[in-house]
Amino acid sequence: MQFKSHINKLIRIQTSENRDIKKGVLLDRNERVESFDEGTYKKILKSISRFSINATPDIQDLYKLLSKTFKINKKNIYIGQGITELMSQIIFSLVKKNEQVILMDPTYPMYDVWCKLHGVKYKKWKFNKDYKLDVKDLKRIINKKTKILFIVNPNLPIEYELSTQQKKEIYRICKKNKTILVYDEAYYHFGSKSEIKNSINKDIIVMRTFSKAWGLPSIRLGFLVTNKKLRDYLSKCRSLVETNALSFQIAMWALKNKKILNQHVNQIKKGSKYITREFKKISQPYIGGQVTNAMLVKLKTQKDVLNLKKYMEKKKIYIRTNFKNQIENFFRISLGSERKMKIFFKAFLKWKLINDRSN
Repeated sequence: MQFKSHINKLIRIQTSENRDIKKGVLLDRNERVESFDEGTYKKILKSISRFSINATPDIQDLYKLLSKTFKINKKNIYIGQGITELMSQIIFSLVKKNEQVILMDPTYPMYDVWCKLHGVKYKKWKFNKDYKLDVKDLKRIINKKTKILFIVNPNLPIEYELSTQQKKEIYRICKKNKTILVYDEAYYHFGSKSEIKNSINKDIIVMRTFSKAWGLPSIRLGFLVTNKKLRDYLSKCRSLVETNALSFQIAMWALKNKKILNQHVNQIKKGSKYITREFKKISQPYIGGQVTNAMLVKLKTQKDVLNLKKYMEKKKIYIRTNFKNQIENFFRISLGSERKMKIFFKAFLKWKLINDRSN
């Protein structure tokens, strides 16, 4: 059997397998760390109509509610199955054979995956040794063949938020090169500034998700906002319908109950305040925890990172590792309630004591 060579060469690894999601501490996927309480769970179930299961969903009400919630004309909104699907459709529909895209590095790994799956060439705008982005480096790699610049703002795994001045300069560079600027604002609700209002009449696309601040990654739902011409073109890539009946109704419930977002963000802020304070007490190096729901923590060696992961897994505390290059000696934790952060930190201190004695 003949396979496409560029897909056959792609190496993909399943992460976060065999987790105990009921009793474990889930700090490895930037998800909601605390499960919903029983009362909220029952309300979510009650929002799902039994008459919706046997019919193809009509999601026009979701478009209307998104429009009302974010004060944006629904003609500028396109719904997809999470930012991950939207980025794939953007790459597939906009990038021609001899064109290329630019990705931040490191960033959300699915950008790299989608470029490879679609056979699209890309360049990397790399973080410098101070874990920052320099617009001068962008100027060196962008040109007339650059169709799309993807910006994750704020970014992870290295937490980084562009300044207003950087955004203005980046837009000028993109306009000069006729490059479409795409902002991934998955972590917007944790304290950053949005570019949604600027996307309505410019060649800017802004993507949002229900996975992070809303705490609903399981429904795989997101949306983008852009000018009407781009929106209408991108929407031609949709499947039979943009999403399924269950995800549609849960998203509707969430938008009508915004307190779940506010409570979740407040919970993360408190957890972040606790863990940063404790890290500072022991002079533990870290990056982040300000405008996202995660932070990178630095250890002495990559071996220490792997040992910590094994130690934590035995206690059903799950952390993210396997980073490369300048952050290979780091591990990442999702931020959650102070209660969950205390569980993690207590285990971390015990591991640190054991590790220090053995070295």
